[in-house]
Amino acid sequence: MNDTQLIQALGGCNAVARLLGIKGSSVSGWKDIPTDRKIRLAVIAEDRGISSRKEIFPNNYQDIWIELRDNMQDQPCRT
Repeated sequence: MNDTQLIQALGGCNAVARLLGIKGSSVSGWKDIPTDRKIRLAVIAEDRGISSRKEIFPNNYQDIWIELRDNMQDQPCRT
């Protein structure tokens, strides 16, 4: 799911702005959703059954949400 699809799935620019507590004009001006805001929107989208966090961040979800890492028990401890 790309950024435009995510915004539309969440109800459009004004709905996303309300979710984030910002102005709709800010959202409509985004070429790409800023990462910190996209992380928040990914959690909301997953909670609403729109998309999973893995689908929204396919390349780095495991770095953002450690609970989504595969084979947590197989990873060595870092000291």
